[in-house]
This record gives sequence, structure tokens and C-alpha cells, in this order.
Amino acid sequence: MAVISRSFYYLFIPALMTIVFIVASQYFIDIWRHWMPVIGELPFYLLPIAAILALQFNCSRLSFLATLLLIYTLYEQGFIVEHQLTLDFAEPIFLSGTLLITLFAISSDRALLSVHTAKTLASIILCFIIGFTWTMLMTKAGMLADNQSLSSSSLLTAIYVPVGLASAAICFYAVWRASGIDSTIAVTLFIWLYNYYQPGELPLALLISMLAVTYLLAILTQSYHLAYRDDLTGLSSRRALNTMALSLNSHYSVAMVDIDHFKKFNDTYGHDVGDQVLRLVAGKLSQVKGGGKVYRYGGEEFTIVFPNKDAESILPLLENLRSEVSHYNIVLRHEQRKKSSKEYRKGSAANQSKTVNVTISIGVAEHHGDRTFNQTIKLADKALYVAKKNGRNRVHA
Repeated sequence: MAVISRSFYYLFIPALMTIVFIVASQYFIDIWRHWMPVIGELPFYLLPIAAILALQFNCSRLSFLATLLLIYTLYEQGFIVEHQLTLDFAEPIFLSGTLLITLFAISSDRALLSVHTAKTLASIILCFIIGFTWTMLMTKAGMLADNQSLSSSSLLTAIYVPVGLASAAICFYAVWRASGIDSTIAVTLFIWLYNYYQPGELPLALLISMLAVTYLLAILTQSYHLAYRDDLTGLSSRRALNTMALSLNSHYSVAMVDIDHFKKFNDTYGHDVGDQVLRLVAGKLSQVKGGGKVYRYGGEEFTIVFPNKDAESILPLLENLRSEVSHYNIVLRHEQRKKSSKEYRKGSAANQSKTVNVTISIGVAEHHGDRTFNQTIKLADKALYVAKKNGRNRVHA
């Protein structure tokens, strides 16, 4: 996926949806005001559910954030300290919270019962120390400069620098990692900033409830990916193929794709290069035209389903795929490159690289009303066997 489109999907779309929610909430204020007694209680139910579900699906970062937001909601509503103290510590709490969101944006999900949990807890404490120390230093600097208490506007200006850097880091990681979890963390920052810089525009309980629902949606999406996505190639898995087959009508075609001599290639160049080849072929196959949907069937085998297409119409499309894969050069780095020094890498011997190619064979079958999906798959597999028997690197229907 291109960087611009990836940025749009994983950063700007979630941000846009959040803005739409805020605008809609302000527009329909008379409606949700009647539900405020219920909305005020929602964070205390939604956040614990989100924290527990996040742990079940290895989303520890969202679990920590949901727990911290729950504590913050209790803090703001005066359940932990007196309400006056929440006003006195508004700036350091805001800065500490921004640093915490940044911490989880740049870190990775880890198992809860591991040494990483202790490191995370220590990092959380460090964020609070930095947040309170920074605001204290800025306050003292203002006193020395003006010989009076630092004004609220000056303190806000002092906070702009770390908040700006933190926001840039969060946006960068949301685009770079391109995942729903990182986009959700970016939405958390957006809500956090909105609540601080636009106080009183919307109730905290409403914003936190919306954020908790966003967490739940991200967790459900993550669970779907775990069940129906192949981790290595990013394609839909065989389980997704079987599920999709239930929705097919009586007119479609199936193509079975296999990488030629993959086992020999894997044994020669190693599993790391083999994984690279699988991702490469998967990327090429995912660009198929004609409405084809690509699945990783297993090992080095892939399946492409073309709804409402006959075999004859998709043969040119598959032939183009076969040609693109066979003409793509895979550059292998010199084996000594990783072990060598920078001076050695500059030498001609280290820069010598080997270029290899892989080919694919494709078998095609068209579905008819008297067959099942599995029978059509078997026919495509038989056609694939014929393609390999006839010399490989070809399409057979």
C-alpha cells in the first residue's frame, strides 16, 4: 500500500470519524443530555470490559490505556482526591497523560505476565515524574522571569513543546505501523487533547465512553485478523476462504497458485528468503484484476476466487500475474554483509549480489451448479498438477 493511502486509512480516517462524532454530539446535544445519568456510568462498565478483552487478544497497550483512563475518570469525578486538587494538578496530569499515550504508541504489545510488565509500570511512573517535573520547572522559570506566578497562558505555551513532539511521534507510528491498534492510540491522543483544550464542550464521560467503544471495535477487529488473516503474507487465510465460500452463488471460477520448486529454493537460500518470496508473491497476487479475492491456502499455495466470472475471461488476468512474478528480480545480499564492517561493505566484493527469480504455476476451474466448492477446488488443483507436469510456469484450465 502506498504511503499516502496508508496514511489516509490508518490515521486520517479514524481522526475524521472522531471529528464527526464530536460534531454530531454537539449538534444533537438535546438528545444525549437526557441520557447523561446513564452516560455518566458507561465508562465504569465499558473500560473494564475493554481492558479485559484486550488482554485476551494480546492487546496489552489498549488494556493499560483503558485501565489508566478508568483511573483518570475516577480522579476527575472526585472519587480519588478532592475536586479542587484535580484543578490544581490539571497541567501536570495532562502532560503526563500525553507522555503515557506516546509511550504506548511507540511500544509494542507484550504478554502481561512477563518482565515487560514491570518495565511498562516503571515507564508509567517515569512519565508522571517527567510531567510533574516539567511543569514545576516551567513554573519556577516563570517566577524568576516575571517575579510572579506563571500565568495560565504562559504555562500552556510551555507545555506546547513536549505535547507537539509527542503528537508528531504518535502520528508517525500510526502511519508507519499501519494497524488498527495504533490508529486507536492516535484517536486516544485526539480525544485527550480535545478534552484539555476545549474544556466543557462535551462531558468527559461521553468522550471516554466513545473512546471505550473505539477500543472494543479495535479489539474485535484484531480478533478477526487473528482468526482470518495470515500473519506472514497479510492475505486472508484458509479459514476465511471456507467462510467466504458459503456466500458464493452458482457462478464463479477458482484459481490454485503454487510457487514452483519452492522447497528447493527454501533449502538453498534459507527460510528468511523463503518468507520474503512468499510475501512477494502474495503482494503480486493481491494486485489481480477482475474482482479476484486472494487467500493463502497453505504453505506455498494460494487460492484466487473470481465471483461471477467464467474461466475463459480470467485466463488473461492470470497470465499477466504469472508473467509479472517470473520477471521480478529478487536481489540477495552478500552472505558476509551482515558480519562485515562498513569499510568491507564499501568494497566491490561485498557489493556483489545475486539476483534470482521464482515462477508460479496456476490451475483454473469453473464452478457449475452441480458441484460443491470443495469439488471446484479439487478440479483447480488437478489443473495445477497438469500445469506443473507440463513444465511449470504456466496457466492451465
